[in-house]
Amino acid sequence: MPTSPTSPAPTDLAALRTELNAINALLLDLFGKRRAHVALIQAAKVRDGRAQLDPVRERALFQELAPLLVTLAERDVLSFSLLMESHAGEAYPRWSEGAHLSELPQKCFQRVNPLLVKQLWPEKFATLRFHADYAFLQDS
Repeated sequence: MPTSPTSPAPTDLAALRTELNAINALLLDLFGKRRAHVALIQAAKVRDGRAQLDPVRERALFQELAPLLVTLAERDVLSFSLLMESHAGEAYPRWSEGAHLSELPQKCFQRVNPLLVKQLWPEKFATLRFHADYAFLQDS
């Protein structure tokens, strides 16, 4: 099978794939560690009678991570938001399902944590139509 002039040589491709496999394994290991750590935080919140969603804390987190987050494609940001949502537990809002919106999400950014959308894409945040239960996010 012919290769394009810009394709890596087969041995280079094998090395690249091996390295990618190692990166994937590292990511999956980190996902597990993150999930366990979030479980400890959520247990402490329950013990202390704190809410599962702390908009002030999340806004601060997203501001801190902004230099890294702005380099990502919108779908990568969605992946990060889904990771946070998945690890946070059942009491955490299901942004990806549009729990915060008055209508079902149609676009990728509508499924992202709205505080993250506000940090990265203020113009897109302005287009979000919040469900009454989440109207407080407009002022966050």
